[in-house]
Order: sequence, then structure tokens, then C-alpha cells
Amino acid sequence: MADKLTATLDKAGVRRISTDLWGVFFEDISYAADGGLNAELVQNGAFEYDRADREGWSNYSFWRKVVPAGSFAAFAIRDKAPVADENPHYATVEVGSVAGGAPALENVGFDGMTLRAGETYAFSVWTRAHGEALPVEVSLIGDDGVTLASATLEAPASTSDGAWTQVHAELTVPAAPAVAGSGEGAASDVSAAGIADRMDGRPADAPDAGPAADDAVSDGGSTVYAGKPVVARHAVLRLGFPKTGVVDLDFVSLEPRTTYKGLEHFCPDLVEALADLKPRFMRFPGGCVAHGLGLDNMYHWDRTIGPVEHRPHDFNLWGYHQSFRLGYYEYLRLCETIGAKPLPVLAAGVSCQNTAQGPVPIALEDMPAYIDEVLALIDFCNADPADNAWAAKRAAMGHPEPFGLEYLGIGNEDLIDDVFKDRFERIFEAVKARHPEITVVGTIGPAPSGRDYERGWAYARKARIPIVDEHSYQSSSWWFHNLDHYDATDREGPKVYLGEYGSWGTGLINALSEAAFMGRAMELNGDVVHMASYAPLFCKNGHNSWDPDLIYFDNERVYHPYSYWVQKLYANTTADTAWPVALDGPVALRRDLPNRIGLRIEGGATVDFTDLSIDTADGRHVDLPDVAYRNGSGSIDLPVPADLAADAYTIHATITYREGMWGVGIVSGDVKGPNRNRASFGRGFALQLVRDGSGYNLANTETSMDAVTPGTTWHVRLEIADRGESMKLFIDDEPVLEGRETPDEPRRVIAVSRDSTAGVDYIRIVNALPDAADVDLTQVLDVLDVPDAARVGVKATVLTGDDPYAGTRGEESPTAPIERDADLTGGTYTAPAWSFTVLVIRR
Repeated sequence: MADKLTATLDKAGVRRISTDLWGVFFEDISYAADGGLNAELVQNGAFEYDRADREGWSNYSFWRKVVPAGSFAAFAIRDKAPVADENPHYATVEVGSVAGGAPALENVGFDGMTLRAGETYAFSVWTRAHGEALPVEVSLIGDDGVTLASATLEAPASTSDGAWTQVHAELTVPAAPAVAGSGEGAASDVSAAGIADRMDGRPADAPDAGPAADDAVSDGGSTVYAGKPVVARHAVLRLGFPKTGVVDLDFVSLEPRTTYKGLEHFCPDLVEALADLKPRFMRFPGGCVAHGLGLDNMYHWDRTIGPVEHRPHDFNLWGYHQSFRLGYYEYLRLCETIGAKPLPVLAAGVSCQNTAQGPVPIALEDMPAYIDEVLALIDFCNADPADNAWAAKRAAMGHPEPFGLEYLGIGNEDLIDDVFKDRFERIFEAVKARHPEITVVGTIGPAPSGRDYERGWAYARKARIPIVDEHSYQSSSWWFHNLDHYDATDREGPKVYLGEYGSWGTGLINALSEAAFMGRAMELNGDVVHMASYAPLFCKNGHNSWDPDLIYFDNERVYHPYSYWVQKLYANTTADTAWPVALDGPVALRRDLPNRIGLRIEGGATVDFTDLSIDTADGRHVDLPDVAYRNGSGSIDLPVPADLAADAYTIHATITYREGMWGVGIVSGDVKGPNRNRASFGRGFALQLVRDGSGYNLANTETSMDAVTPGTTWHVRLEIADRGESMKLFIDDEPVLEGRETPDEPRRVIAVSRDSTAGVDYIRIVNALPDAADVDLTQVLDVLDVPDAARVGVKATVLTGDDPYAGTRGEESPTAPIERDADLTGGTYTAPAWSFTVLVIRR
């Protein structure tokens, strides 16, 4: 028997929805750029990798040196007379003998190179020979050692000034597999003048490197490589040197010719996954990447445009390398191609707070130059090339038309202190004065509550910042519990951009919690929630810097978790008007929390715990041993008696901080189960609830990266009642925090909106409970004046599954949305258990 629910719409509560509500946020995290969205197959083609990227990396990382027995070759790295001073390192190959065969360099790519039958790959290299010209054999070698394609280039003799030449080839993998051991492949036509692959900064009239328009990927395709099966998953690019001599190599490149709608240098299947979301905007390039790891690593947009050789490489704070092959010009072109407004985000004159030294400001005397850099970006995007030097650079790269920049983000998750305010205000005032047409998006810290959040909002209101960027990573329980989060937002104050958000997990329950919040909290409050974007966007399997992510991928496939389908369902049914809807009937979940008492220490700092004990409300006292907890030692479960259980108890401890950024936590309750409690100490104090395996703050004093002095001691009393629904924290007998969970968690939610231009009504129903629900929509349909004829053949798109916790990181969701017809003539729709439904009513 299905539960019975009745929906009632309040037509007087009508809200106008921002037309830019649903977007995407790209950050180079988890190999999202190089090795991901960047179509480049060669890793470290510029020989610029080093230990700053990752411990153990060097200029030759991801290259293999092959010297057959009987031959002689030496491989060196030089930086004299380079192709580009910005990236000075290059490889020098000295071949003394080829008696045993041609020595070679092999590049293994990013987790290997995946090659496809019938695909053409564009190869290029900057090279010069010492003395006479020398041949270079370029080959694509398959998994079993078979040569799939090859060509012979000539490294021209260097001139007296040491000039380099860029040479090109096209390598086509045969549609039929090569015969094993034959060593034969598809030869390519080669010219030293080259197939002039239009690198950015080259003349706009250079020959087009992309396919014809009708070769581009069409919208809605299941894969951009249909008809091009994989023939090698761990192929290598081999550069062979069959003649004695010395040759220099730099900026080795190999890209597939297939593109998405002619968008060069982007992996087409990943672009297709973005385009299918129909985002209204795209934020880039960060995130923390915008700040970088200190001022020397800050992302400077103007260093990422122009010829790729002159874009200075840098390390990525997520533990790898940034080539900037995809720079600001490419991101702007991506936005244009997928129909998204660009939202570039620049640092607010301070470095990232999430470092050991905390935020460091740009020196005051350097701020005018930095402000000029910010203003130059607007000119690069929008100005006329006839009278603006930055716009002329844009035109020289092939785009004389303006990009139509409307939004500019300043700052990301910053510590809201006086130094930040000073630097932000200098930038903000300069942008307003020079470009009043640009809407500035500010920042208010990393969480939806806490000190940064409150200070950020207070400053945003005072400074009259048009839009502020909120971030919120939470458990599914938090999203369900906070459906009214934006109801009380000041309609006269700054608008909200929920720039980073997501539920902790890739299960169906996580997607359903996001669906509920997107409809009830964001769309219904679309008059103040101006923009929103899930984060992070991309993650390459095996290189996870953060989980979960919206789109997972490897070299062969793209994987869509449940959250992707929810984003797509909203973004493909955009509306301009919404109404509040009440839902009567059984709508909430109430958990039966365990009374088992365990104790666990975990976290990322080094601390000493002494005087540990537990007192239950019924008088039982348990003393526990001291713990010397060391960063990286993993969680430690304390020897609490197995039979210790109570609805209320108190934990005592003395905590002495030694070192570390992220603090430590005391986990209590059923520590091995999905529902437990946590108190954290370090950057601030927090009381957290873990529900269904992921946690959220019940109360906190988030203080970002304010330093905690080694030797700081906290005498802690933690009072827990109602099996963890209520928590109080005392430090040195002074109350610091308290919070109480609302036991009823709303799990059935309905949202109603309209696209007035298209004449379409949307009814969105989330049923995150184990029973189906018959939802009586009669009053909703009547109030919306839906005619009888429009109540028949309603399109219902349904995302559902049997297991709410199904969904594995890095894999395709176990189920995907399906379309079916719904008959609403009787006024009732049956929402399946564990489902999200979008009803589309066309008038």
C-alpha cells in the first residue's frame, strides 16, 4: 500500500527565478585539466615536471629511455637557448651508435595512451639538430608492441642563433588492427612547414586543425567515439633516432583530431558531458587553484593566453602539474561552445587561507599592478580590438568578437579579516569605477555557518556586494534537514551564488537529498539564489583529490553518478517562476539511534589526550588510557567496555595540541555504525552528527586557518543526550557550543515551477523513503489552471532504484532516468520509493 499525500500550492507566494540559476564549476583538481579535459595525450611533453609538482618527479618523468644493446645514446636536460624562456627545459638526445638499433624516447601518457581505430592524431614537436639535419621516427606503439602508425620527420639543422623549428605530422590508427609483429602501420604525410595546427597566438587564417563541422559530435550522443573502438589502452608515443648526432626536443604534443563542434584541444566526450547539462554559466579556474599554494603559485590569467610555449608551467596545489594548455582563452571558448556565460574567479589579493601560514596578502605597493591585471581581464573579454591592446590579443588568437563577460568573481573561501577586506575593497572599487556593467561575485568563507560565514555576510551587506559565493559540502541528512535554508534570506541584500555544494557520497540517497534541496531551497528561492553549481566537476579515476565528484572518467569512458542525473534533470527543465507547496501526510524519517557508547580518536593533527573518562547518566564511570595521537596514524578506538550503553553520557578529556593544520576529533556513540557523533578541535570547535555514514556540523565556531599555538591545552567536557540528538561542549568549564538535531528529517518534498515563455509547468517530486507515495496533485493542477487536455500524456522523467545507498565512486550509476507517460486526469501521481520525478506539463 502506498502512502497518501496531498499537495497544496500557495499561488500568492509566487517567486521569480534567476535565469542563470543552474551552472557548472570547473577547477583543475583530480586531474581535471591535464590528463582530463585537455586532449593532450603526452604527459610532460615540455620536460618541465619537477619535485615541486610531486616528490620524486623530474624533467624526465613519464618518459622512458630506450637504448638497444650495441647502440649508444645519452639523454640530458638543458636550458640554454630554449624555445621559450618561460619554460626553459628541453631534452637533448646524443646518439653515438645505432649498431643495435635506433635509440628512442617513449612517452607513456596519462595512465597510458588510449588509441582508437580510425582516429587521426596530430603530432608536433619543437626541434633542432646540432650540425646537419637529423631524422626522427615518430610511432604510436600499441599494447602488444605493434606499430599502429608511424612517420619520419626531420629535425632541421640549427642556425647560428640556435633557432628552433616546430614540425608536424598526422598519424592515423588503421580501422583494422595491424598484424602482430609486422611493425607496419599507417604512414603519414609530413611537412616540416607542417600541418599548421592552430595553436593559440598563431594567425587566424592558419589552416583549420579540427574536423569539418559535420564531423563534430552531435548533441545527446551516448559517446563521441561511436564507431571508433579502442585498439590500445596502454600505447606509447615513440620518438626514434636512427642516425648518429645530437638533437634537441621540446613541447612534444599528440592530440586526437576528433573534437566537440570544432572545439580544439578539449577532450570531446568530457565536453559533451558538460554540454548535456546545458549550464547557464561556468565558473573557472578555481577554487583553491585560483589562490594557489602561496603567492608564487597564484593563478595569473594573463600568463595562460597566447602561444602555449610562452605560458609558464607551474605546480598544482593538488599534487601534480599545470601546463596551462587550457588557459583563459580556451575556457572562454569552452563557455561559448556549450552556451554558458563565463564566470572567471580571481584571487582577492590574498593567498589561500588553507595553508600552514594562513592567508598572505599581495604587498601594498604591488596592488596597483594586480588591479590592472584584473581590469585587463575585462578588456580581454569585452573590449574592441581596434582600440584596446588586450582585446587585440584576443583577436590575434582568433576571436575578434567579444566574449560578453557579465560576471567576475573576486576571492574564494577567504578568511574574512581586515586584510582581506582591504585588498578586496581596492579591487571591487576599481572594477565598479571602470566597469559598472560587470557584476562582481564576492566570497563569504568555506561553510554555510560559522565565523567566516557570519563575517562574510556582514561585510557583503555593508560593502553592497551584488552576489556572494557560498560553499556547502554536507551529508544527505543536512540537505534534508535544511530545506528552509534560504527562506529568510534578505531579499534586499546581496544575492546568493551557491558556488560549491554536494552531498557526501555517490549513492542514490545523496542525489535525492540534492534534488530536494535544489527544488525546495534553491529554485523556490530563485529570486535570491541567483546561481548554483555542484562541485567538484571532474575526477579522473585513480587520481582522486576529492570525492564525490559530478563526472568521473578514465582514458576510455565517462561515468555519470546519480548526482549528475539530478543536475541534468534540473538544468534541462529551467523555469522562471516558482510557488511554495505544502505536502500533508507522512513525509519524514525518524531514526532509531543506538545507545551503544564507543570512543574513537581521529584527525589530521598531533595531540596528546589525557584524563579521558566517560560518565553515564545512570552513574557508571569509565576511566580510559592516555593517547599520544600523531598525524597520519589513522583512527584509534579506545578500550570502552563492550556493554557500555546509555541515552545520555559525558566525556571528559584534556587535549594538548602539538602541531598540524586540521585538528582532531572525538567520535562517540556507535563508532562502527552509520549514525554517531563527533566533536572536533583545532581551527575552531565543532559539534557534528554523522548520519547514514557522512557528517555535518550541528554547531561550530569555524575560524578558518587561525593558528593554534603548540602547547595549547583544552580541558574538555562533552555532554551528549538523547542518544546523540543533543550535544553541548564546554572548554575549561565555559560553554562553547550546543546543538540539537530535529529528529524528524523531511524525506518527501514537492516543488512546482513554470517556464512562462515555453508554457510548461514542472512538478518535481522527491520520495526518499522506502514506500511508494500516492501524491494528490488536484489542488496544484487546479490552481495552476492546467486544462484537462494537458493532464493526459504528461511526460514523467523518473530517477529511481531499489537500494538508496547503491552507487560506487568512479562508476556509472546503477540506474539512470527513464521517461514514461503519466495520466494526471485523476489528480494523483504515484511516486516510486527512492525516487526523483520531474513531471512536464505542456499547455
